[in-house]
Amino acid sequence: MSGQRPAIPARLAARPVDPRRGLPIPYVSEQDDGSVNFALINGGRVLQCVRDRLCGLCGQRQDFLVAFVGGLGGFRQRMYTDPPGHVDCMRSAVLDLCPYLAIERHRRRGLSEVTAAPGFTDMEKADPVILAVTWAYEVAAIGEPPALMFLPAAWMSATRFDYTDGRLVEIGPEPLR
Repeated sequence: MSGQRPAIPARLAARPVDPRRGLPIPYVSEQDDGSVNFALINGGRVLQCVRDRLCGLCGQRQDFLVAFVGGLGGFRQRMYTDPPGHVDCMRSAVLDLCPYLAIERHRRRGLSEVTAAPGFTDMEKADPVILAVTWAYEVAAIGEPPALMFLPAAWMSATRFDYTDGRLVEIGPEPLR
């Protein structure tokens, strides 16, 4: 990369920008009190995404196809804790806008048992990262205490990203299994 940011999808570019990072604020990261926490998703906003089929990143209505991002485990089990988004919004997050994903050494700050979904505070960072596309999903409360989980329909396509020289790069298609 030439040091220049790739083009941000218009839907994401329309989002409020975090003054410290200069990045669009994901829809589900805005808290009810107006604050922003990139490590904590707003449960009310997630429920609104489910109810109105909104993108978790830009907050706008989703297209026919939706994308999920995560590791091989979530991809193979078709089980995610974060809501899906537009394919272009998620791709932009993977490659550039989400430092946690895009940069190998970047770690989440501020996760605790209070702020994370049950069992998710000590998870290893996903490597590889898979961007998987489907047309539908269900939502269920799983575990004890229950956590909201997104359960995608069969995959239509999937793209694998691996870390090379500290940054995620697209490797190519991932077998759909």
